[in-house]
Amino acid sequence: MEKKRLFGRMCCLHALLVRKIDSLLSEYGLNGMQMHTMIFVKIKNMRGEKVCQRDVERETGLRPSSVSSMLSNLERSSFIVRTPSEEDARTKYITLTPEGDELCEKNKELMNNADLIIEDALTEEERANLSELLFKIIAHIKKQ
Repeated sequence: MEKKRLFGRMCCLHALLVRKIDSLLSEYGLNGMQMHTMIFVKIKNMRGEKVCQRDVERETGLRPSSVSSMLSNLERSSFIVRTPSEEDARTKYITLTPEGDELCEKNKELMNNADLIIEDALTEEERANLSELLFKIIAHIKKQ
């Protein structure tokens, strides 16, 4: 492996993991961002919270047009349903269909497989150290 800065190595790892996850999800006609969105909707709905497109935009950091396109694709694939709000017809609430919910459950298995890829490369002690270091970096970046 060529020498890179630490940030470069993390970007390389991220790109490799995204490609791997997208490859696993392609069997279902999805990519990682679409799955992330579905899981976001599932979690919010389980908490009794309604989710609209703006919520997905904030969660993903994507532009409104990109989110709209993604939601249309998920709806066409029968993974989500968008229902107009009774108060404002311009607002549509997003819920998972049974197929979408089932796929979110299947995602747990896919994530376990992704974890195994990482874990297979490390000893138990290295995994513990990496986990601790990642939490430390994340906490530091969030403080800034």
